[in-house]
Amino acid sequence: MVDARGALRRRPAGRAAAAAETGIRTGAARRAVLVVAGVLAPALALAACTAPAVDPERARTVVVTVDAPLDSLNAGTAQGRTWGSTLVLSLVQDGFVALDDAGAAVFDTAFGTVEKVSDSPLTVRYTVGEDARWSDGTPVTPADLLLEWAARSGQFDEAAPEDVDSSGAATPSPTTGAASATPAAAATPTATATTPAPTASTPASTPSPTPTSSTPSDEPAVVFGGTSPVLLHASAMPTVDGRTLTLVYDEPVADWQVALDVGLPAHVVGRLALEDTTTPAPTPTTSGPTAAPTPTAEPTPTVSPGSSQAWADAVTQAVLTADRAALVAIAQVWRTGWDADAVAADPTRAVTTGPYRVASVVPGIRVELVRNDEYAGPRPAARDRIVVRSDLDPLAQVTALRDGEADVVAPLDTADVRAALTALPKAQVATGGGPVLALEVNPAGGGAFDPATYVTGTADGTAQAARVRAAFVAAVPRDALATASEVEPSGAVLAVVGPGLVTTPAVAATGAGAGLDEPVTVRILVNTGDPVRAAMLQALTEALAPDFLVQQAQVQDVATAQWDEPDAWDVALVPVSQAALPAEAASRWPEAGTGSAADEAGAQAGSEQPSGTAGGTDDAAAALAAARSAVASQIDPAALPAAFQDVAAGLRDTGLVVPLALQPSLAATLDRGEDSALPRVTGVTAVPWGRADLAPWWDWACTAS
Repeated sequence: MVDARGALRRRPAGRAAAAAETGIRTGAARRAVLVVAGVLAPALALAACTAPAVDPERARTVVVTVDAPLDSLNAGTAQGRTWGSTLVLSLVQDGFVALDDAGAAVFDTAFGTVEKVSDSPLTVRYTVGEDARWSDGTPVTPADLLLEWAARSGQFDEAAPEDVDSSGAATPSPTTGAASATPAAAATPTATATTPAPTASTPASTPSPTPTSSTPSDEPAVVFGGTSPVLLHASAMPTVDGRTLTLVYDEPVADWQVALDVGLPAHVVGRLALEDTTTPAPTPTTSGPTAAPTPTAEPTPTVSPGSSQAWADAVTQAVLTADRAALVAIAQVWRTGWDADAVAADPTRAVTTGPYRVASVVPGIRVELVRNDEYAGPRPAARDRIVVRSDLDPLAQVTALRDGEADVVAPLDTADVRAALTALPKAQVATGGGPVLALEVNPAGGGAFDPATYVTGTADGTAQAARVRAAFVAAVPRDALATASEVEPSGAVLAVVGPGLVTTPAVAATGAGAGLDEPVTVRILVNTGDPVRAAMLQALTEALAPDFLVQQAQVQDVATAQWDEPDAWDVALVPVSQAALPAEAASRWPEAGTGSAADEAGAQAGSEQPSGTAGGTDDAAAALAAARSAVASQIDPAALPAAFQDVAAGLRDTGLVVPLALQPSLAATLDRGEDSALPRVTGVTAVPWGRADLAPWWDWACTAS
């Protein structure tokens, strides 16, 4: 994931300017004392003994500054998985399972339980705890899980988000998935609003919706846009019975422990999506929802239990009966209703389950969090109020810490920032590593490693593409790049949940251009706003010349070009963020195709049957495909580490991934002393950017119960 930045930035002052500013202020203060010495000495002595007044609101507010803004409170969307969104969500959202420092699953049995009740077919039962509450006081129910299944399973999606215009109209395809190329299972569900509503205890044999027709292009489509590669394999309608929801998978999956959790509140989604429609929202009864509540003109911070249950029941009925008209509105609200702009306009929708709740949002600038009084989990809030700012550049964050405007700062780790923090008296600096920076090779895209580039009258280009890829991978000087950018080398190929970083030896650098007849142009996709990556690009350009002519890829948006502009780059220099699901870690990389780096290297060394030629074999690509399949279907968490080692080795052997170094990270506080009126914060570590769950970093803001 490319690191996100706030929309408003100030120009960095630079190390010299920061030092000069500090010196000017210190010198001016000293001269003022000399001028008035002997004249106002008693008054100055009194002032020296009196601490500056601190606003009471500021005194109870911890201000945190970061470089990554909140984009969405919906972790099921791409915007909700950016670094800034993950940081906030890790403090405001709890569920059945969290991830510890090593990425291992940690279950919150007070919130509920997750049980595997059968291996064949794989069946998982979720039981919601009686004390689990949303921040508005509404109980968490299986309706919230059912909504998340509907949104993440792809069973109702009719089009991909990028194919939908501002009105929601699209030209859906029954074979187009919502969040990836994986097909959604349904185009238009057969059930309609006239279908009798099932009771709360839906039979386990209830089938999933099946497509019957295409939606006209001028009509709004059902587009959740959050299809999970795991829940896609849970196509059958879940069974809801009391406080339990049971999920049956079509095939074994590795991620059953963490695949489904509470995301957005069904009662709020229902209110926002259905209160203005002609379809009545039902009121709760013992046999199911049947009548509509009267929606209020303005949303209120707290929803009464009766109305909240009614809106949750309305969502449940829409899912169980495949009510397309309702699902169009529900999907639209689910996909965009928790984006930063929407929450800023209506903070009351920001209903969450964690120790803190969202009080207000100013997109790209700040998020205000306050204690969640409804929280009964294992990590209650230790502070009354936390403000997360994302509007300051790295050096301005250090200045804010010095001036008492911030209490915890986590700026981009640069030489200037470290120098400024070193010069700051009583600064407590914690350093660490974030995600692994790696080179991802694009085996398509019409560029240096695409067989189509080398097609001739007698050859399909596969062998030459494999030869070029092998030469490039072997030529990358990993240690030299780490040294040039002053970071720690790393051989970690996969950042995964469970085993943590999976390390495998990389192909040794042998010098650029081995076996090449002429120079090859390679377009590198890289965010040069990060000084570490900018230094790596410069070092890579110099090291690979003249056999490889490195150019920075010209793209519309460096943050999205890896997926949106695949024909614009040959190699991407990107941080490998930790996957929330093991299957995602194994499948996020492109297919090897034919002619892997290892096979081509073997051919150059005299292998009897080289691959990468028409009709030849590709053992490395086949081994990688088999390893990926083994990970995806492994239901024993204890067996995953070995399976991931096979995937990592396959990625190395095919030349798809070249791990380089750890992205550095830091955080800093000030030791203000016992008498300071400003908040005193201790125990802060470097932010491990790129992790799927940053809840452990927030330990300093929570109190163990």
